Amino acid sequence: MAKSNRTGGPKTDQGKLASSRNAIKTGSYSSLIILPGESEEDFRLLEEQFFKDFSPQDVAQSAMVRSLAVITWKKLRAEKIEHAGLIHALSLPFALNDFHKLDLPFGRHQGSNILNWIRRLDDADIHAWALAIKLAQQFIDTPPTLAQLQDLESASPFLYQYFEDEADGVGAPNRGPSYWFNAKIKTHDGQQHDFIQRYANQFLKVHEVETWIIDHIDELSQGIKEMKEARLLRFLQQKDTQRVHDDLDRAFYRTLNELRNHQKWRRDESAIDVTDAEDTQDA
Repeated sequence: MAKSNRTGGPKTDQGKLASSRNAIKTGSYSSLIILPGESEEDFRLLEEQFFKDFSPQDVAQSAMVRSLAVITWKKLRAEKIEHAGLIHALSLPFALNDFHKLDLPFGRHQGSNILNWIRRLDDADIHAWALAIKLAQQFIDTPPTLAQLQDLESASPFLYQYFEDEADGVGAPNRGPSYWFNAKIKTHDGQQHDFIQRYANQFLKVHEVETWIIDHIDELSQGIKEMKEARLLRFLQQKDTQRVHDDLDRAFYRTLNELRNHQKWRRDESAIDVTDAEDTQDA
């Protein structure tokens, strides 16, 4: 009698895992699972982890385990899409009408300059601007000492650069704080003014938009926070993201329950009934 070449199938857990996966291999993943821009390798790693965790013993179990991996992959995708959409919605620039709703005294600052500055409010160096404006106001009221001017480059680069540019404009480039401290500037009306006081005052005029922003920074920051919260709420309501997550969660736990029931059925089927044998021995 010829010896059968059949091995009876894999004996080890690793072999059974490989065999169960072979039963549902297609050679490539459906485009409905791996979308353009997604990583097939990432999905494969996720799927392999599910197979390791659940150790399917037959084709039916393998199919359910793979379904769990696919559902989880779709949940991760939904979360990524939701996150990207939310970031996009929150990063869209605000219109001037949005800020009018805050009931702030915009006055003559209703032009595009203030709007552009407000739009980058989150990225602007508020502290640096506030300090530059504060120092300019102080220098108008009380002339600075030479030591203050010498420390200005590190204390307020904005204001230091402005003084440097203005000194260059009046024909005194690279003269620095010592020149600014003593220099007098003659205006068209023939009057002389201290260099620092004149250009500190001019700095505030040139940057009156920034000055207005700093003066209302608390109201603006709170307003932007409220507008972003409103955008977040609208985004969640429009996209109905919770329904998507709920549907995927139900599908996941339904499949998981089916898998558990099937595993229990297999265990029950493979169990050896020793009840009859025990009854015979007792008789």
